[in-house]
Amino acid sequence: MPGWPSRAVTIRGLADKPKRARQEGDKGMQKIMAVIFISVGLAVVSVPFFYHFYGSYKINEMTERFEENVRQEQMEDGEKEEEREAPGGSEDEALLSSGEVIGLIEIEALRLKYPIVEGAEGKQLACGIGHIPGTGAIGGRGNCVLAGHRGSRYGTYFKHLNRLSIGDKVKVTDKKGCVYYYEVDSWEVVGAYDNSVKAQGEERELTLLTCEKKGTMRLIYHCSYKAQKGGKGGTYGIFNPVKRSKQPG
Repeated sequence: MPGWPSRAVTIRGLADKPKRARQEGDKGMQKIMAVIFISVGLAVVSVPFFYHFYGSYKINEMTERFEENVRQEQMEDGEKEEEREAPGGSEDEALLSSGEVIGLIEIEALRLKYPIVEGAEGKQLACGIGHIPGTGAIGGRGNCVLAGHRGSRYGTYFKHLNRLSIGDKVKVTDKKGCVYYYEVDSWEVVGAYDNSVKAQGEERELTLLTCEKKGTMRLIYHCSYKAQKGGKGGTYGIFNPVKRSKQPG
């Protein structure tokens, strides 16, 4: 009869509407899920970068605070207390005031510059190079042992320590602004629990320590004292020229 085909088409069109709606809904859900997965992926990838940026920022801030503290100490020693400015409050300044930050280490050959903190537990090594308690003081007689992570999410620390060569210079500054210069003499790899690296003597020495072979061993650099700048003794001591030798792999 006239009009039947058109009605049949209309009925089929009505029957297809729910199917098209479901397909469009599925496509919309797929787009939403794709956006969610991309967002989560970007968040996961960005976390290490955030920690590295934040850690670098805090370490640089601590280093600057330490250097400012040294300048203030020097002004105080020179009877210039009126020029002294008190630093603002922060967690890093609390570390300084509590005495945990005791110095600054610089190794030009590695482009390394980090604050030295008192202690070598996880908390201390997360924010700098740690001075192992019971070993010689910075610049003092005995063996001053400094430990650092082989890199972490907060900084590189001693990651490239293996690039040091015999004859490289190490500069260490204490809280009074006295600068002590050391020179790399030798290196070795020892067991993780070998305490001989902390042995003490009468000579001024510096030992740098970090992990090796995924933490199962320790990479050790022995440095001899060469010179001092500042302090009651003024500047004395000289560097002897030493030919650089190949560093460990």
